[in-house]
Amino acid sequence: MVDGAEEAWTFGYMFETILTRDTWMHRVDTAKATDRQLVLTPEHDGALVSDVVTEWAERHGEPFRLQLTGPAGGTWSVGTGGEEITLDAVEFARILSGRAPGSGLLSVQVPF
Repeated sequence: MVDGAEEAWTFGYMFETILTRDTWMHRVDTAKATDRQLVLTPEHDGALVSDVVTEWAERHGEPFRLQLTGPAGGTWSVGTGGEEITLDAVEFARILSGRAPGSGLLSVQVPF
């Protein structure tokens, strides 16, 4: 279930996308629960966050400008006149996974 709706996923999507995101998010959860610092890199964590941004943009289909901070961050924009969001990249992922509340475009969840 994503945003309260059931979705049909291919095995490829489950194993190539969801399994990677799920493991990464558990790493984030574990670090947060044990008060450990996450070591993030643009090459690994940034690639995963970028993939999440792409799917999130496809799911909501609205114009936006997004600036994610931290080592996993970056800047994305689609169209003009949309919502402008600046946020830590890990917090962005936590919100889209449903682990933290989000409003506006941040209320559109992405499967993790």
